[in-house]
Amino acid sequence: MAVFIDADNLNEATALDHVLTDLRHRAERVLYKRAYGRVDSLKGIESVLWRHGVRPVSNMIVNKVTTDSALVIDAVEAVCTQDIDTVAICSGDADFVPLATWVRERGCHVLCFSLSNKIFANSESFYDEVILLEVVEKPESLAASKIGEPQVPMATQSEPALCAEAEAPDGKILPAIGVAAEHSPLAPQPSSQELVEQVLQALPSLRNGQSQHLSHVVATLRQRGVLGKSTKSSVWFAQFGGRFQLQPAQKPNQITYVSDAQSKKVAKFSEDVASGLSAIPSPEMVQRVLKAVPDLRRGPQMLSQIVPVLRQKTILGKTTKSTVFLDSSLLISSFRLKGSPRR
Repeated sequence: MAVFIDADNLNEATALDHVLTDLRHRAERVLYKRAYGRVDSLKGIESVLWRHGVRPVSNMIVNKVTTDSALVIDAVEAVCTQDIDTVAICSGDADFVPLATWVRERGCHVLCFSLSNKIFANSESFYDEVILLEVVEKPESLAASKIGEPQVPMATQSEPALCAEAEAPDGKILPAIGVAAEHSPLAPQPSSQELVEQVLQALPSLRNGQSQHLSHVVATLRQRGVLGKSTKSSVWFAQFGGRFQLQPAQKPNQITYVSDAQSKKVAKFSEDVASGLSAIPSPEMVQRVLKAVPDLRRGPQMLSQIVPVLRQKTILGKTTKSTVFLDSSLLISSFRLKGSPRR
């Protein structure tokens, strides 16, 4: 992930602290953390930048504000030179719309964090996810009304409380950031099947079997509360016994869902190969096939004509798929299928 902060726009210390805390749990690694702005803007959030290891980049001393240009240049350089999956732009300024559009066209997931009173209209059309934050002061009457009742930790009087909500693709409102939940009895832990369904409900696009960016999937699951903020994603997905495949093996950045039908197909493939080939060694099987269909020695033949002969000669089982039989590891060096395959 790469994080770029417009400190001239998002310069409320408490809000920015919550944003950076949230982003820390959304990616396996954050390569870029930079804040751009005037000296006075950066000074107001200096402690937050230090706490989260963010590099401050002040404006050049010219007559015009250079914040936007400096941020855009560094963001483009990061996407072009590094392996960036997700870009977070912490600003509600519409000047970054061309940047967000360009980054999305490069295949990156683009996030926008902004105060609710500083976001431009129709921002959700240009970002993959927009998270709006609202800073509210703690009501003075609230403390008096809660005397004698168990206290839920809240922001101090010197530090404003923060509420944040994000709209999911399905229109649901995600849990607020930085708001303490009410105490409730411990709920029973969901089963593996229930967790799989929760993942698919949070990310319906996984159902079609297409690979998705792992960083986007992990970020969504953490935000929904399905995946713990400190839980390692590769370990968590491993508990589902191959229902979710992470690739590449060493440093995975893609995830694919394997449905029940696909799992059964793979199992049937292995079963067919084992049942069709375990009894007869490969050289003898090749000779039997060539003896049954001598035309194969001269060139490609129609598969639809060969299969009935092999079944009649009991070389190929009645329920064994021909493609599985001929493309198996024991016969692949002798027989190759061409086309859709029909030959």
